[in-house]
Formats: sequence, C-alpha cells, structure tokens
Amino acid sequence: SAQQRNSEAKRLDALYASRGVSQQLTDQAQSDAVTAEANLLAAKARLTKLVVSRGRNGEDNLKVRQAQNRLAQAELNLSYTQIRADQNGVVTNLQLEVGSFATVGQPLLAVVSETVDIIADFREKSLRGIEPQSTALIAFDGQPGRLYHAKVSTVDAGVSAGQFDANGRLADPQESVRWVRDAQRLRLHLELDHQGVYALPAGARATVQLVPNSGLLGFLAKVQIKVISTLHYIY
Repeated sequence: SAQQRNSEAKRLDALYASRGVSQQLTDQAQSDAVTAEANLLAAKARLTKLVVSRGRNGEDNLKVRQAQNRLAQAELNLSYTQIRADQNGVVTNLQLEVGSFATVGQPLLAVVSETVDIIADFREKSLRGIEPQSTALIAFDGQPGRLYHAKVSTVDAGVSAGQFDANGRLADPQESVRWVRDAQRLRLHLELDHQGVYALPAGARATVQLVPNSGLLGFLAKVQIKVISTLHYIY
C-alpha cells in the first residue's frame, strides 16, 4: 500500500544517512512511494466517480427512476399490441393477413357499435316547440311499413353556417337574388323506445316524422310516414 511504501522509503532514508544502504536503493524506494501515492489518489478519484454515478440510495436513485420509466414505457407499448373495443359491436372491413405491419395512427378495422344512434335533419321552422323527449315515428327504408316509436334525445346547438373564418380579411356576405331564401336545417338525435334494430347495417336510411301532441294531427302524421315509407320502398 502507499503507507507501506512511504514507511519503507523513510526507513531507507535513515539507513542511507548512516551509510547502511546504497543511493540507488533509496531512490527506488522513494520512487515506489510516489507511485503508490499516485495510485491511491487515482483509486480515490475512481471511487468518487462511481459514488456520483450511482446516485442516491433507494427509490430516489436516478438510475432506478430511469429503469422504472423504461419499464413503464415498455408496458405501455405492450398494451398497444392488444386491441380492445370501448363498447360492444361488430368488427367490419378487416383486411389483415399474417405478416401485416400496423402503422401508428392508421386504422386497420372498423367497429360498428350495437348502440343505435338515429340522426335526422329538419327545417329550422319545423322544430318550433320540439324539445328533448318529444315523440317521433321512424320508418327504415330496409323495413318498409314498420313504424318505430322514438324520443328526441338532443337538438344540436348550432350548425356550421353560423361560423366564419377569423382570417384577418373583410367579411364576405353571401349574395342571393332569391325572394325567399332556402330553409336552414338543424340536426336532431333520437332514441328508440326499447325496440332494437339489429338487422339493419350502420348508415341505413330512415324517415323520421315528429308527432304533434294533437290526436288528429298525430293520426295524420302516422298516415303520412306510412305513405312516405311505401313510396321509398317502391322507388
């Protein structure tokens, strides 16, 4: 060790003073002592570097946290390899084969939900007095003559025609030479009254008739949608 080399060098210096050893042996001992001291300093520097590189003990250690982050990222990536549907439905347009490569952000299949969402567009003036839970009749083109009872679930708060681009330019009003402008249409969402429609594909078309509260007008509305449903079947 460095301490032993220093002790030996001091002992040889004392002997050299009394002419007990040669100059060469004394110089060699002093050189060995200097080398051992340098090695000791280098070893302490390496130890300090390792201590700094190791960091704190326990969960606060930087390398431990980095390893935990890499593990969490690997587990997240593994979860992406499993396909889960948020709701019950049917998988369609699946065109995958063995060896196909999935690209991030590119859809590979479509899931048609079992939940029936019926959307209908009506003239704005026709929705006077219509609110959620209003009654409606629905006739699907794929099932002509059969009427389904439904309730209005929501009425859209607006349409894109009321929006404009904030592009820093002057307004560009639409010009029209018509005496009577085209009617604006708003969108309704409807829910069936506990009557499932499972034989029709997603996107199937239907005719929606809002039913007035009046008994006579309600009867006429039912006759009207029956006639329209029959005409859709014929044509």
